[in-house]
This record gives sequence, C-alpha cells and structure tokens, in this order.
Amino acid sequence: MDLSGTAALVTGAASGLGAATAAALAARGAAVYGLDLEKAVTAAGPQPDGITLLAADVTEEEPVRRALARIETDGAELRLAVNCAGIAP
Repeated sequence: MDLSGTAALVTGAASGLGAATAAALAARGAAVYGLDLEKAVTAAGPQPDGITLLAADVTEEEPVRRALARIETDGAELRLAVNCAGIAP
C-alpha cells in the first residue's frame, strides 16, 4: 500500500509497538507524526526520515491540540491514526 502524500498520527511512537508502527507507515511513504511523553521522545533520539516525534501526554487535551496544530501547520493531510500509547497509573 502506497501512503505517499498522507500523514499518520501514532501515539506511543517513541518505543515498542508504537515505534514499529511508525516505522512501517513511514516505509510505505506516510509522513508520520508520533506522540509520546517528553522523556520518551528525548530518549528515542533522532528518527528516520518520515517520522517526526512530538512530545505530548495523550491523557491531556492541550498537548494533543498543539500536536494536531503542528500537523496542520506542516500542511499534512492527516488520514490515519493509530493508538499505541500505554496508559498506566
């Protein structure tokens, strides 16, 4: 499947299943915006082409709104969303 010209939002994208999902989507041409906690984004380091990690706690509305605004500012057409964030106490 060719995803060129589309954008994907992946939560929990700094590691594990979220990172693997982000990589798979980017490999198919999507511009991937990955959301994760700030410390996870920092620990993940540089990302391959096609993946932009954004620090956002998905349990809070405002950081998610800022991330969505960034995607819109970049002119990306958001067509996919994948929730891989693990929420724990």
